[in-house]
Amino acid sequence: MAGVEISSFYAHSHKRLHYFPIIASISWFSTITILLARWFALGRPRYPGQVNPDIPFVSDIAAFQFKPVFIIGCTLTAVGFVGTVYSVHHVRYSHSFYGLADDAAWRKTLSGIAMFSGLVAGTCLLLLSIFDTFEAHEKHRWLLVGTFGGLAISSFTTEIVWWDETYKAARFPGLRKWCIANNILVACISGVSVAFLVFLFKDYPGRAGYLEWTITYLGSLWLGTFAGYIRFREEGGVATAGAEADQQIDPEQQPLLDPA
Repeated sequence: MAGVEISSFYAHSHKRLHYFPIIASISWFSTITILLARWFALGRPRYPGQVNPDIPFVSDIAAFQFKPVFIIGCTLTAVGFVGTVYSVHHVRYSHSFYGLADDAAWRKTLSGIAMFSGLVAGTCLLLLSIFDTFEAHEKHRWLLVGTFGGLAISSFTTEIVWWDETYKAARFPGLRKWCIANNILVACISGVSVAFLVFLFKDYPGRAGYLEWTITYLGSLWLGTFAGYIRFREEGGVATAGAEADQQIDPEQQPLLDPA
């Protein structure tokens, strides 16, 4: 009986893994939208240390207003992101999903790197929300590097691992479109990020500010696309928990199907 209950819980929980990217996407989108709306509602104030004359950076608003909202939002996003990265790589190899256990060793290694980098990024984001204050400049800088560095490594390694389902017809119906959408968003975010850094270091803070908000919103969309990777498919070639038992051949039909 205990084995049946564990198996049932395992199958049920697997069907809910796509909640992780949904939670991460909605949490991050809601958090930055609330901060931005609050800034507009207050008449677009100028904060101490704000170098952007047109629009403050996300950290400028978070350091002075709605700190609890920022911490809660970042916490939900961080947990959702870590769960997303784990789930995206888990479903690739789990026999309850895509079952690609015969993957090349280098792909499995990259999966491990992606999951570790995702954990680093999520942890740094959580700490960043706490130490995102006007006084903690040094901590903020290093946590920001850890967050974006972890995100970059995790996203690129994940794209490489799943590239075989992107550049050619995917073996699983409905998967390729999500891989393509995810890759397009990664390319857009990368391009905007490069432009952001160029404007930031070339002393164009106004343009850099708009680009930073663009990156944050694109990031929320990027997180949401992972739901398509993880969604528990019961048709189209993806195994479900217990599906092996359902697909067993009836013993009475076995002699008729035996080529011998």
